[in-house]
Order: sequence, then structure tokens, then C-alpha cells
Amino acid sequence: MQAVVCHNFGPLESLRIETLPQPVPDAGEVLVEVHAAGLNFHDVLAVEGRSQLQRQLPITPGIEAAGIVAGLGPDVTRFKLGERVFGKKTQGTFAEQVVFAEDELAAIPDHMDMTVAATFFNIGSTVLYALRDRARLSEGEILLVLGAGGGGGLAAVEIGKALGAKVVAAASSQKKLALATAAGADAAVCYPEGPLDLAAQKAFCHTLLEHAVREGGAQSDIGKINSVAQDAGYHVILDGVGGTYMEPAMRALGWEGRYLAYGFAAGMPKIAPGPLLFKNADMLGIQPTDERFRLPGRNTEMLETLFAWYGEGKLRPQVKHCFPLAEAVAALNLLKHRKATGRVVLTMPAYHAV
Repeated sequence: MQAVVCHNFGPLESLRIETLPQPVPDAGEVLVEVHAAGLNFHDVLAVEGRSQLQRQLPITPGIEAAGIVAGLGPDVTRFKLGERVFGKKTQGTFAEQVVFAEDELAAIPDHMDMTVAATFFNIGSTVLYALRDRARLSEGEILLVLGAGGGGGLAAVEIGKALGAKVVAAASSQKKLALATAAGADAAVCYPEGPLDLAAQKAFCHTLLEHAVREGGAQSDIGKINSVAQDAGYHVILDGVGGTYMEPAMRALGWEGRYLAYGFAAGMPKIAPGPLLFKNADMLGIQPTDERFRLPGRNTEMLETLFAWYGEGKLRPQVKHCFPLAEAVAALNLLKHRKATGRVVLTMPAYHAV
């Protein structure tokens, strides 16, 4: 079988397509013939050696995929041969065949395409966990989504709306904001490509605050660190961008706001605690790769919620870029350089043969 292999951490261009032996499922494991594999920014970090998860080389990157059950190890009871499934694991999905533990998989709904299924769970579960479980986003609150044109950002727009929030989308181009608006965003803010200098940060914060006036109150001087207005500012901010965008966004938080950091596509920011301290605000870190809590087979309730929203048309992952396995480097570079809109997948020969 063909797979993407990383022998040395470093540039994406060092990745190779290699022929590997077909894997064999052990007890409690399922062999999946992969049709599509979803890409995440985490995959870029893994190849470059910047992931927080320890890895022993060589590795095959990729954490999620969708396909057909092609083999069953002993004691597997939840799946049968030929069944359509999607799964998530710590690595190894950029390959034509992948072995998953049984609880790393879930069945794909009949009306869902393989490319959508390959990108459905990791982003959807991370955003739902962040907004509902950690931030306790409530109906009528104001949510700001940074990086709203990417896969995670678009999911946040849709899930925020499904939870009843007013959603403000912020992204680096009008093209990305058009996708966010189509996904249901109530307002859109276009920010310049960074890094932002001090003047640009102040302008960005001011623009954000124009969309964060709470019901029954004036915006007033919420942007000043030494003066807190309790009737303005965002209740929740979801940030997958970081860099020089974090502090101005943080200054746009309202009283007792909740700031969720789940990625740093624009670089690791320097965090100033003042905007949190003077607004009694919380900063929450979101770990999207924690298999202890967010594997498909372990999350019946979460999957039921996401599937229900998908069936109702409230959650519609937008797969905008499909690359064959041989073009994995080009696909990953699209994410690295923040050029992707929507979700990115690698497709396998098995998908095109259907």
C-alpha cells in the first residue's frame, strides 16, 4: 500500500510517498481501506517536529480518515466488513490502509460523503467541546471567531449559531468572510495579514468592538485597559490564529468573558494578563488531540448532537480542497501558509474507483 512517510522532522518537502506492507488488525482492531483523509494544522506541526505529542520516527502523519472496513481483528463487535466508517487517531491516516482501534471509529451516516466524513469529527468535536462544554456559550451571547474562513472557524460559526449565539466572523480575506457569512455569521471583520504593529492592533480592536455592543448598553470605553464597561464586549472568543491578533482580540472581551485558545496559526503570542484581569475574564486552553475524551467511539452524545445538526442543515463542513495522496506536500503547505478556505482532504484511489 502507498503511504506518506516522514523520516526526519523538518520541512514539509522532505515527505515521501512510499510502499509499505499492508497492516494486519490485532484483537479489538479494524482495518480500514481509506477513501479520504482529513488535514489539520496539527499535521504540519507533527511533520516539522513542533507537535507537543512525542513521536518516534519514522511516522506517517494524519489523524483522521474515512473509508470502508476491510478487515476485523478478534473480538471486534461494533463493525462488519464493507461498512462505511470514519476514525481519528494520533497519527498514520495519510495511507491507503489504516488500522484503528474499535473505539477510534464510528459509522458514517448514509447521506454523508466520504470527504466530509474524513473532516467531520476532529474539528466538530473540538469546537463543540470548546464552545458548549468549556465556554458554556449561551443563547443570545456574542461570539467572536478568529480565523473564520478555515475549517475550524467555519465549524465555530455554524456551531455558535446552533447554540443560539450572535456570531462575528473575523478572517484575513473577503473570500474567507464570504464563506463565513454563508455559514451563518451575523457580522464580518476583515483583518490584515500580520504581523500587526501597535497601530494595526489598536485599529483591529476598535473594529471588533463595533460589533460587540450588548443589548441595552453602549459600547463606551471597553477598549481601555483601565476602564471596564459591563455592557459591552464579547462574551466568548474562539481563537485558532494567535500571533499579534490575540491581544487586540482579548481587549475586546466583555465583563466575565471567556477566551478560548485552540491554535496558533499566526505564531505563538505573548500574552498580556491585563485585559483578562480587569474584566474578570477567563482564558481557556483547548487540546484538540486528546484521545481520552474525544474519540468517535467514546462520544455517543457528542456524535448524536453533531449528526443531528448535520441532518438539519445546521452543520455543513465545506470541503474546498481535494488533493490526491501524491500531492500531500502541496495540501499541507496550503494549511501552513493559511491559504486554505474550508476543509482540506487527501483522496485515495479507492475513493475515485467508487
